[in-house]
Amino acid sequence: MLKRIVHVSPQLVSFIALLKLNLSKPQRKHVTRIADTVIVGEMRHKTLSALYEMIVDAPDPTNAADCLRISPWAVQDIREPLRAFVMTELIAHANLSGDHTLFVSIDDCLTGKDEGTRHLEAVDFHHDHTKSTRRKAAYTNGVVHVEVRVQLGTLAYSYDHRLYLREKTVRRLNRRRSREQRLRFRSKYNLAREMLAALAQELPTGFQVYVLFDSWYASGKLLKYCRRQGWHVICALKSNRCLDGKQVSQWNRDLKHRRYLHVRLTATDKKPRHYCVRQIQGALNKLPFDVCVFISKRHSRDTRPKYFLCTDLTLSAQAVLTIYQKRWPIEVDNFYLKQALGLGDFRVQSFEAAEKWYAIVYLALVYLQWRLTHDDQANQRRVPATIIRQHRLEHGRQVLIAACTQAIQTNDLQLVLQRFLGCSAPAAPS
Repeated sequence: MLKRIVHVSPQLVSFIALLKLNLSKPQRKHVTRIADTVIVGEMRHKTLSALYEMIVDAPDPTNAADCLRISPWAVQDIREPLRAFVMTELIAHANLSGDHTLFVSIDDCLTGKDEGTRHLEAVDFHHDHTKSTRRKAAYTNGVVHVEVRVQLGTLAYSYDHRLYLREKTVRRLNRRRSREQRLRFRSKYNLAREMLAALAQELPTGFQVYVLFDSWYASGKLLKYCRRQGWHVICALKSNRCLDGKQVSQWNRDLKHRRYLHVRLTATDKKPRHYCVRQIQGALNKLPFDVCVFISKRHSRDTRPKYFLCTDLTLSAQAVLTIYQKRWPIEVDNFYLKQALGLGDFRVQSFEAAEKWYAIVYLALVYLQWRLTHDDQANQRRVPATIIRQHRLEHGRQVLIAACTQAIQTNDLQLVLQRFLGCSAPAAPS
């Protein structure tokens, strides 16, 4: 296989220097190599051995595995500096642009593994709502994590993430652990609230915050928590939620005589989409404040409307649905994490080692977002694929220059092929 990396990317080294990670020099080297190789690698499964095969004069990949398994550093040593870096970027952008409206998106993501995977602690069967139907639930073997993404104007970063384990899984794993090493079960709501609490602690005053999530997170507890922080919520809502003692699906039937509001949105393919919307204001069940609920249909005869909630009563239907569209990029981040960066390709057994792998892959994602923000050429097309392609081309140029330089200096083709291709020179024609 042709080697793809001579030395780690100078841009990535500069980015990691900005984070000021509290890691030893060997730990920082392995973290940098792994983050670099997951961006450069194009193989189907980005295992540590496959990643390190791309590096010229690479160390043994077991050293990288030991960095995840037994090296004395914790996931917070990457997670906390990343949060601080993102907050610094947000504040600087807000001061420069004068825009202090922050959009915070919450979502969870299921990363599938092979059905036969049984001995990796972070892997278990989880309910897969994308494959489930109304009549039959579907379950996928994999890892679930909850994430928070922040956006301020054109600046957007992945802010934080947490791995989720079912309560049954936590009990099973704790049977084989000492008291000091036992895991604590935290629901998805608790994980989301933990990340929002960290955001609230670091966010300066003066920001108008809108928290966005889908109907799976539209619990009364999370809505009340956000309002206690002075934040507003815009989220999807399930049809069985009660507004003023009546399900919103019943409101949809009772308001069939009311005229529609017409909302025009621009889809991700840049094509316009028109929606018919009705608006209701009232008190949601078990909430001490009023909210606006919007019933949205693709057309007037649509029998399966979507329901949305907003706690900011001053916003119009057009504004609410336009803001809710800002939740979609977190789904795009999940696509890049799984398809381009190999988020689910870890092979380490312990839960703590899997957490470290996730932290490094998220570090690679934030690096791509950082370059996307500060690279003028990339801003012409604001997608991470632009930076991934550019990053790979930079490494390709380095490899070509290094191979040509060695060939000129040594005049030995076999040595060059052995170093950069891992094979000897082809036999001379007879």
